[in-house]
Amino acid sequence: MTRLRTEWITYMLDGMEEYNRDLAAKTGMDLAALMADTFCVSKFDLAAAQKNIKVAVVPITQGEGIIGSFSESVAAIVRSMGFCADVMPNTDVDGIYDATLGGYDVLFFADDIRYLALNIRSGKASDNNYATALGFVKALLAMMKRQGENIAEAKILQIGYGIVGRESAAILKAMGIDFDLYDKNPAAITDFEGKTISTKEEIKDYQYILDFTNEGEWLHREDLRADVIYASPGVPYSMDEETAAAFEAQSVHDNLEIGTAIMLGESLFGK
Repeated sequence: MTRLRTEWITYMLDGMEEYNRDLAAKTGMDLAALMADTFCVSKFDLAAAQKNIKVAVVPITQGEGIIGSFSESVAAIVRSMGFCADVMPNTDVDGIYDATLGGYDVLFFADDIRYLALNIRSGKASDNNYATALGFVKALLAMMKRQGENIAEAKILQIGYGIVGRESAAILKAMGIDFDLYDKNPAAITDFEGKTISTKEEIKDYQYILDFTNEGEWLHREDLRADVIYASPGVPYSMDEETAAAFEAQSVHDNLEIGTAIMLGESLFGK
């Protein structure tokens, strides 16, 4: 998990309504609907969970310490999905104790190694790496479907084969989706059993792209097709400022929101 910076997430405190409108315009679903669709949750079951589930965000001081606004941003994301969410007044184990005393059902917490949601009623845990991969796969497929693409006949390019990229590759394979892989480090993909491309120039051959790299501003406008459909949780973002603006209407990118939404869904509805 890439360690976030305060300046990357503070917009979430007041910007979740706009974020959800934008996501729905691109995918047909806001965060709550994306979560429900991912886990095949009915409107009735979603409404019941929104009414009854309480989420606690526990600040963790271990390692490099608390990232400013992180806990508050997680709570803002969960609230925007229609759930009750509170940041615990104390940190670490004392914060977990706060949550148990307060009757909370799901805990969110993160250290330098892992960002986790834990359902303390069922024992179901959701890791951000997997949830982020699943969420962005679903977001890309939703954008493709929205423009009338037959998913069974489409070809996706996945860029990046690190921790989250490996999760995505496993998800795509399990879903039977045809995809190729590119990583600038050929040694990173020697164990991948599928088609790979070897040069950055080949990226432009693909209309549908999942990007799980974490190197900022290495993708430029000339690297992408004009009709590209693109989804990436990469921190920092691969596109430079000009490219991001040019492809804004046909791309989904965020630093925390989709992964957090899918974590909540998996902790509540995952098998």
